[in-house]
Amino acid sequence: MKSLGSDENLYYSVMIEMRGKNVVVFGGGKIAYRKVVSLLQCEAKVTVISVDFTYEFDELLNQFPSITLIKDSYKKEYLKGNYLIVGATNAKDINISISEDAKELKILCNIVDSGEASDYIVPSVVRRGDLILSVSTSGKSPSLSKKIKNSLEEEYPKEFEEYVNLLGKIREMVIKNVKDQEEKKRILNSLTDLSVEELRKML
Repeated sequence: MKSLGSDENLYYSVMIEMRGKNVVVFGGGKIAYRKVVSLLQCEAKVTVISVDFTYEFDELLNQFPSITLIKDSYKKEYLKGNYLIVGATNAKDINISISEDAKELKILCNIVDSGEASDYIVPSVVRRGDLILSVSTSGKSPSLSKKIKNSLEEEYPKEFEEYVNLLGKIREMVIKNVKDQEEKKRILNSLTDLSVEELRKML
């Protein structure tokens, strides 16, 4: 087993079910907006706190019932009861205070402009339905992450959403109807060699 060197980030890759979980985001600018949108798309319950908001946030109020906007400055009490915290203000000292207070309360926190002050970082993501491809350079080069993400978007076009759905449905059929374990394994392994059209014919 390879041990990580002391100069490597000890990040643990994980995907979290965020539906219904409380998240507070501090900041009302474009970076905060992007963070909020991605959380709302995962059906998290998001509270956004800032003294000012860009106009895009008003549009989110009409689209998502699970968002709350509060016009206020940072206060520690806003952290309590949340599953995740995001610090995305334009003031470095406030972001550091958010990080320190979150650590004291033992709540995972992401500070958008500081990997060192963050408990977790958010990778670049390509979504094709249930197919989720994540790319991260552990904060070393966001531009490289973006470049790789763009490449993956071309390599895995939107048609992969249907492809993955078909694989999932057929997998359920095989597991239910094929009793021999070796035969089941053989069939499941062969499915990814088939085209979308061939998979459709199996249903």
